[in-house]
Amino acid sequence: MTSSREGAISVVISTFERPDACERALRSVLDQDHRPLEVLVCDNGSSDDTAARFLEWQDRRGDVRYLRTTTNSGTPATTRNLGIEHARGDWIAFLDDDDTWLPGKLARQQTIITSGVADVIATNALCSDGDVYFAGASPLQTPTRNDLLKRNPIITSSAVVRRSLAGFPTAVWMSGIEDYAAWLALADRGARFAVLGEPLVLYNDAGSERLSAARASRQMAMARLAWQRAMRRPLESSGFASALRSTAGVAHVALGDWLAAVRQRDQ
Repeated sequence: MTSSREGAISVVISTFERPDACERALRSVLDQDHRPLEVLVCDNGSSDDTAARFLEWQDRRGDVRYLRTTTNSGTPATTRNLGIEHARGDWIAFLDDDDTWLPGKLARQQTIITSGVADVIATNALCSDGDVYFAGASPLQTPTRNDLLKRNPIITSSAVVRRSLAGFPTAVWMSGIEDYAAWLALADRGARFAVLGEPLVLYNDAGSERLSAARASRQMAMARLAWQRAMRRPLESSGFASALRSTAGVAHVALGDWLAAVRQRDQ
């Protein structure tokens, strides 16, 4: 583990076999008016030309580093954690390879970092169809643990997290909800959250991996996560109780979506 630099931001881009998209993501970071300390492109075992392309970026620039796992782990949590392990900044900003940042994102978040009021700072986003992800969001929200138990207000590609708190669960069954599990774990530890209502990320929600069977898998994982938390923790809030009451419904919907996906595949 390398030493951190107080207040500086390291950016971790998680990627797998999407070098064109990843280069767009990287450029959107390097074009920020508030420049990060470094950008770590963390490859989840790609077998295409990802390694060659980003090793070339590393050779050209002192602020870009390329890291990789030898095989694909099945979850982006692995590469995010790899970036956290090697980061030198005191804060970690996360970006998926198919998303991009809009101008001014890091500068807005640096203001919140400097104020010292939050440990996780996220923003709103624009979706692939141009709609705002969180429509009608207030300029600045500070969601509590109870708020997080009701819904996930944090888009991972928008999040900047204090490095001493950053980390994602790597169980493969959590793929797609590992970010939400991480935010809940931080909330359990008393972490403070801030979410800017301004959309400062272009969030790609139109990919095939975010449809049908993948959505059903996430819903089933959400139900499993809720029940695991119920086994470990007492019911401490009405928000958590409400989340648990909805678990059976989530599982039912997820099963229906999964069966529909299987039927569509077999046609």
